[in-house]
Amino acid sequence: MIISLGDVPTKATMAVHIRNILFAGTESLEISPGRWTDTFLYPISYNHSLPPWDYGRAVRTKINTLAKYRRGASLWIQVESPGRWYWEEVKSALYGLPLATAITRRDTRPVLTDFSFIPRTFIKPSPGAPAAESWQPFDMADEEIQALRVLARIKTGYTSEVSSLTGYSVWKARRILRDLHKKELIVFHEEPPKEQDERKSFYPFWSVKRKGVSLALRSWGIPKGANFTAYRERRNPKDGRHRRTSRLWIASLRRAWSGAEIWTGWSEVQIPGLRTAPDALAWGKLNGHETLFWLEVEGGGTSGRVIMQRSAKRFRKAILYAEEHDLHLVFALLAKPWAGRAARLAFVGVPENIAVVVADWKGFGALPIPQWKRVVFGRGLKH
Repeated sequence: MIISLGDVPTKATMAVHIRNILFAGTESLEISPGRWTDTFLYPISYNHSLPPWDYGRAVRTKINTLAKYRRGASLWIQVESPGRWYWEEVKSALYGLPLATAITRRDTRPVLTDFSFIPRTFIKPSPGAPAAESWQPFDMADEEIQALRVLARIKTGYTSEVSSLTGYSVWKARRILRDLHKKELIVFHEEPPKEQDERKSFYPFWSVKRKGVSLALRSWGIPKGANFTAYRERRNPKDGRHRRTSRLWIASLRRAWSGAEIWTGWSEVQIPGLRTAPDALAWGKLNGHETLFWLEVEGGGTSGRVIMQRSAKRFRKAILYAEEHDLHLVFALLAKPWAGRAARLAFVGVPENIAVVVADWKGFGALPIPQWKRVVFGRGLKH
């Protein structure tokens, strides 16, 4: 596709390939008079169930092949991001790529200064690349792919967990999962595994098949045969209540705080640099501020002193991250009531852009209203 930076596209992009590596298309950008780039497109969406750091790792699986077989190629990564945090973290995760790379919002065309370094240019527009067939089967809806992405991350889960992590209603998630089961991409289990304490669950249990994982990987742009495991949950707690509380965090937020705008979220994510994995992390807007909703789950199993020290350490890391990225933060501890009370002294010196809530981990959607610079305890945890 030929495009001058001040013009509108002359034709729609189409999927192309270099060897077995798929891209959303190519564009030849005239970045100076009579000089054209050979640029490949890689779209990224905040709503595709991958944290920004893991999407960055997905992009890196394509770099060596593109650089080897397309000398002088550059890369344009188009990030769909309603706020700045996701986009900025993708940029940070892709720092130092050996290809000239422009990382922009989805609807923003790159200018020369958007590239990591000056891309190689040619005296005529690039001829493009061979067309490729779509990785997405013609009978697969986008919402089905989204459910597969979630199941690929969590491996197994209840309908309510898939509902929470996709943002779909339980009714819609159940319908989608049944359709995926008919297509033999996931497995239906009427009874949960023995190690899970889910006797009160009203929803069936699902696990993803290998070919379902394969489709999810293709949807993230991962080439066949690439060694990529970053899409998985970083931990898989054996305690069923702990795991379920983490996965239902997004749905619990949406039920508890109607005034909050929750854009997306993930369970068990690893934040590079901090060496910590929040039990769940959501991202959105609260009181007009772009906000991270950081969850830690505490099931007890140790002394109150250890719980307090552990909570304080996690809280300090969360504060450090929020301050570094100039974000507001709601830090939540969902715990057994006695464990929540034991952690009280962990939350001292709360900064102005931070709110802390502590609540019973069994109270789905029963979260106290957060207040900046304060710690708010839920019912049963104040004394």
